[in-house]
This record gives sequence, structure tokens and C-alpha cells, in this order.
Amino acid sequence: MEGISAERLTPVSLAFIGDAVYTLRVREYVMSVSDGVVGTLHGAATKLVNARAQAAAFDALANGGEFSEAEADVARRAKNAHLHSRTKAASAPDYHKATALEAVIGYLYISGNTKRLDEIVSRCIALGSN
Repeated sequence: MEGISAERLTPVSLAFIGDAVYTLRVREYVMSVSDGVVGTLHGAATKLVNARAQAAAFDALANGGEFSEAEADVARRAKNAHLHSRTKAASAPDYHKATALEAVIGYLYISGNTKRLDEIVSRCIALGSN
């Protein structure tokens, strides 16, 4: 995403790309540890890629002080953003927390900080796999 400054994007825009990046990373993980049967793959991925699981991961990271100052700022802005839609399967607070997590992931991706992105995604996967 050369030429795009993460600091200039809205939190919702960061969450938009973060959702795609997170989904891809989770699918890569699931493929690496699964038997490859499509139903199994989808089921394993959806256990991690849903608002409730992402909200729980966000809470663990935020409450554990695992976000940098910049990441925490992005998360705060995304969590407080006016969202025009949400899933029926999750509460509004969970949806806002999931959006905050996705925004942090989008921020790291756009910023090119792949090492930190990998750390956050790996931590989320570990939290969701318990």
C-alpha cells in the first residue's frame, strides 16, 4: 500500500483493510494446521474471525497493556467511531471492539510493520484457540 499514510486514514478505513488482512492470516494459519477439508477449514476460521472472538482478543490485548501508544490511539478512535452497520450475531460493544482490533491490524499493515502485525495476529490466534 505504497503512498498511503496510515495516520491519514479514518479508523473505519483501517478496520476495512484490517478485516481482510486478519481473515487472510487466520486462513493461512488454519490451512497450516488442518487436514484441508473445506468444512473443517471454514469452521476453524470462523471460530477466530467473528466479532465475539475478536472482541475477546481485543480485551485481552488492551487489558494486558499489549498495545503501543499509537496502536492504543488507533483502537480508541475505531472503538468510538460511528459505525453504520453491525452483525446480528454480536452485541454492539463486541462489534466496536472487533472493529478496534481490525483497525489496529489495518494500521500495522498500511504502516508496513509486518513484524508487529504478525505478533498481534499470532497473539489473537493463540487467545482464540484456547
